[in-house]
Amino acid sequence: PTELLYADVDVLAPCALGNILTSVTIPKIKASIVAGAANNQLATAADGARLADRDILYAPDYVINAGGIINVAHEYFGDGLDEQVREDVTRIPRRLEAIFAEAQATGRPTNIIADDLARKIVEEAAGSTPRSNRQIA
Repeated sequence: PTELLYADVDVLAPCALGNILTSVTIPKIKASIVAGAANNQLATAADGARLADRDILYAPDYVINAGGIINVAHEYFGDGLDEQVREDVTRIPRRLEAIFAEAQATGRPTNIIADDLARKIVEEAAGSTPRSNRQIA
């Protein structure tokens, strides 16, 4: 139910449906943090700025929910050792901290910072060949 989005809580954790953070829903959110596992929570990139404008800290869904894709990437590259996957997954909190710190320092929305970081990681990996013990995150 949509009314759950507007509950008087500290953290809103959307973990089911995507596209629920919109120009209509964001003004009614009372939580100071949005951090959930649902994919594509923001209806548009501009909705990240709407959250930031309201001083709502947004943890980009594909950053906090990256464990599955990290594991798949290791399986694809043939180096899916449990210890390497765990090591890469433990980097998720540090990535979030870096995103939050940059958002605080620059005033840029966290989703845009995360998009830029993802783009940079992909560009750096482009053209490289798969190898064992590759750092995924």
